[in-house]
Amino acid sequence: MTALAILLAVTGAAAGSFVALLAERLLRGEGVVRGGSRCLSCDARLRARDLVPLLSWPMLRGRCAHCRAHIPGILWQAEIAGAALGALAAIVAPDPGQALLMALWSWALLGLALADLRRYRLPDALVIGAAMLGLAMALAAGRAPVEVLAGAALGGGAFWAIRLGYRAWAGRDGMGLGDVKLMAALGLAIPPRDLPMVVLLGTLSALALAVMRAHKKGRPLSRLGRAPMGAALALAAIAVRAISGI
Repeated sequence: MTALAILLAVTGAAAGSFVALLAERLLRGEGVVRGGSRCLSCDARLRARDLVPLLSWPMLRGRCAHCRAHIPGILWQAEIAGAALGALAAIVAPDPGQALLMALWSWALLGLALADLRRYRLPDALVIGAAMLGLAMALAAGRAPVEVLAGAALGGGAFWAIRLGYRAWAGRDGMGLGDVKLMAALGLAIPPRDLPMVVLLGTLSALALAVMRAHKKGRPLSRLGRAPMGAALALAAIAVRAISGI
């Protein structure tokens, strides 16, 4: 298990970098496959030594090797998070196959969290990927298809009802459709009995993040605007899945 944890951690560092880049390209409306990585400031093609997970960012001191433009620290943080999620999957999963599925699912959710934190959007491509991986993970764990589909219906249906209810009460949308789709996707991977815990942890996490952002910007919480609920739900789902077991 130690060897598997190391392998998935190393793979996860690269996966974290990949999903961060993937999320950014999807948010900009670019193709998923667009050729090699390039600096957004000078458009120089990045070399292999500029893309070594966990090492290149600190060695370059967070700057492009060509033009010295600042590279967002969130890219390095995504590599660290990807490594941690890979190791976590190896630790909590009962066998290597399920560990790999959980790692892939967690990395897809990491990409969604990054997209929501940066632009308050949840790209459909990543939501679909997370849904398919969650379905495969649930079936590999021996869960009945009826239960799996019930979880998706419960998660997505509950958030859809909340969205419609808020619109009827306030006359405007208070929840994005992406959050509804995400909850349906999470319902495929999370047993119905655990979905309330995902929502509770996600809500508390989103509130805590909103408070920290309000404090950082020196604004009242009521004037801060949107909160990245999708990111909070994605990370809460990983935590609940790890605690409850495969």
